[in-house]
Amino acid sequence: MGIDIDSEGAYSPSRRPAMIRRERRDTKRRMVVLSLLTCFAFLTMVAFRRPNSLMSEYTHQLANSTASAPSRIDAHAKSWLKGRPKSMGPILSNSGRHLSDRSLADLKNTSLGFEKVFVLNMPSRTDKLDAMILAASVTGFEFDVLVGVQGESVSKKALSGIWEDRPGIDGVVGCWRGHMDFAKEIISRRLSSAIIIEDDADWDLNLRSMMEYIALGSQTLLDTPQDQPPHSPYGDGWDLMWLGHCASSTIKGDDRRFIMRNDPSVPPWQHRANYGDIPDMSPYDNTTRILFFTAGNTCTYSYALSYRGAAKILKYLSMDVFNKPIDFGLREMCEKRERGFTCISVFPQIFGEHKPAGAKERDSDIDQQNRSSVRAKGYSHNIVHSTRLNVEHLIDGRLDLVENQYGEDPHLEGPILTEYRTGREEQIRSG
Repeated sequence: MGIDIDSEGAYSPSRRPAMIRRERRDTKRRMVVLSLLTCFAFLTMVAFRRPNSLMSEYTHQLANSTASAPSRIDAHAKSWLKGRPKSMGPILSNSGRHLSDRSLADLKNTSLGFEKVFVLNMPSRTDKLDAMILAASVTGFEFDVLVGVQGESVSKKALSGIWEDRPGIDGVVGCWRGHMDFAKEIISRRLSSAIIIEDDADWDLNLRSMMEYIALGSQTLLDTPQDQPPHSPYGDGWDLMWLGHCASSTIKGDDRRFIMRNDPSVPPWQHRANYGDIPDMSPYDNTTRILFFTAGNTCTYSYALSYRGAAKILKYLSMDVFNKPIDFGLREMCEKRERGFTCISVFPQIFGEHKPAGAKERDSDIDQQNRSSVRAKGYSHNIVHSTRLNVEHLIDGRLDLVENQYGEDPHLEGPILTEYRTGREEQIRSG
């Protein structure tokens, strides 16, 4: 039989009680240390996890509030904000209004100032998803994939209205259901706001800085108090923000305009492609973009919804009787003032449709027309410095090679200038 040796000498029966006491003390110490480590790990996880938008003040008081909750700020935005000088963002020239530090920090997050970015993509279109991932990466934002819906998979009992049986109707139904899923994601995940981008959309490579001007404009239109930073960098009280479209109608009698002059990302008027009503741009020069309350748009290349906006979309376009293309439904939401749905739009738009080089039959999953021809060079509607067309240069960091797809950049006198006008006569006098 072997003899056990401890650190203090040979084993003996008389030392057993002392050993037991020492083992108990050691066990207690280990338990205390383990408890402290467990508590530290838990507190660390709580302190550093990405919060669910701090938006309970809004979502739990939906009936009594029109405010959107704050978008999440990631670590990069927090470090950017720390020690930063005040008011370095865009300033409204005729009032001195500017974005708060909090709003500017929110706009530096990886979701363009919203809580989430979604890209709507059919699983079969891996080509479109590859292109979107690359374009978003070089622009500096991230997105979740929202899986598109095949219209034929939608049960007829899931449709609140009777849809006309015609060629291509399955694509229209699937598109509607995909956008309903977008609203559903916002509600089920209790997101304060989110933006959806269709997988064939394009944007100017200066998108992130452009969104600062959009934020200043929407805060201005919504009359956001300067001494009280809004929950959302885009202001509180909006339901839908339509940033990518192919037509946009103004509200009759509402001439409030946030004006961005001297903007190098505005396409020349002769290159603007739209398929319906657009705002009267005659009071402005060829490098002006405006933000305004809209009566409704056409096409859904990109738009954002607040939590309340998503709730109303599900109510009116899914639960109530509805049987139209999704952009028609969104337009009706903006048009029917009794629904209390606040819509903001921008013109010229900042997201446009991209047509890639290659077989034209790749363009659409809804339009079933035969497109047997091949496109030699891609292009994008209404985008000056196209991210997709310049992605090769952006990968290599060669900004000196970035191309304007409409030719030479205009000669601009200084930076973008912003102003807010409340009537058409004011705009004409200032033009």
